[in-house]
Amino acid sequence: MSSDTCNRLKEDLGLKYDSSDIGRRIKELRQKKAWSLHRLSYESCLDSAVLMRIEKGMRAPVLDTLLKIIDGLGMRPAEFFRVFN
Repeated sequence: MSSDTCNRLKEDLGLKYDSSDIGRRIKELRQKKAWSLHRLSYESCLDSAVLMRIEKGMRAPVLDTLLKIIDGLGMRPAEFFRVFN
């Protein structure tokens, strides 16, 4: 899905954030730790291809997957979502 399509969808649904914002947050936190996708894959027990698609906004993570990623980053959910206020 193109970024223009995502932006229109966000506006049409009245959403403030979408899965691409979540993916960018994951990538930002991973890079802040200087971790590769492989390292986050190991820490979160998820396939690196899945993580790559989430980071690029190509796939929206289900709650269970998102919680695994947050845990793998060594965070609590409240810390992860704090920037979305």
